[in-house]
Amino acid sequence: MSSDLVCPESAEEIEYQIGKLESVLYVELPATIDECMDQVAFLANRQFTDAAKMGVLLLWLKSQTEHGRFNSLLHEKSIHRRTASRAMAIAKMLKALPKSKVDKLSILNLNTHQLNELTKVPIETLKELDDEDYEVLAETSGNAIKQQVADLMKERDDLQIAAAQAINDLQHEKLRKVPQVRFDMHVFISEIRKDAICNTELLNEALVNTITQITQLCDNRQLDLDSRVSAAQVLHHTWAAIYTQIGTALERLSGEFAGHIEGIEHLPKFTKAEWQYVETERNRLLEQFLLNKQSKEIK
Repeated sequence: MSSDLVCPESAEEIEYQIGKLESVLYVELPATIDECMDQVAFLANRQFTDAAKMGVLLLWLKSQTEHGRFNSLLHEKSIHRRTASRAMAIAKMLKALPKSKVDKLSILNLNTHQLNELTKVPIETLKELDDEDYEVLAETSGNAIKQQVADLMKERDDLQIAAAQAINDLQHEKLRKVPQVRFDMHVFISEIRKDAICNTELLNEALVNTITQITQLCDNRQLDLDSRVSAAQVLHHTWAAIYTQIGTALERLSGEFAGHIEGIEHLPKFTKAEWQYVETERNRLLEQFLLNKQSKEIK
């Protein structure tokens, strides 16, 4: 048998099967081309199903027989060991693949040689292939399957790298277009000024509520002392921690900008446009704060 058509291992397997034939292989030629194609299609469509079923049956048989018995059974039925191994490899591959992949392979009806070559590809790689990839493989000769899979995976990797690069370029473009100046000052400085006013409003709201609670706690002496002490402890701990952090922050500012910071009697200066921006942000934060507070009260 010509080595140009099949590899030595396959040639040996085919010669083994031919040698086991008890009579001359007889093929009745059809009367018409249509009949011929019908028979060819029938035989072709059986390859995938027959290979899968044979592999499943052999795997079950191997699990049910003691060591050495399996090979004896194959020999008794004139089944080449390599034929059985390939069928079992196909069954294992199909069992490991998701149902959607198996269904696609069934529809494409790859021949036995193509399926054999697919079993040599890592299962994780087969899982990554999509339907279009399998359609390409269905049109690929068995000998070229492994190389075609490698080419498809390289193409996929290249597309992913290109997509990632496009996303990075887009992010850099967005960063490049982000304004660096707002109200004639760096955006960073503008944000600090805005946040300081907005946070003051929220902090003042919380502080007013806390002072009211402290007044009520101190005045309601008819309540159990231990309960009042527990509430006082929480309030003292909370605001003492805030007071300490505020003190640390003010010391850092005074140390860095000594002689430049005016007293609290001097209000910060804002342009009309900047103040409108701050006011808008402050109102938004207050509305969000009140909504969150109402939501907690309802719960």
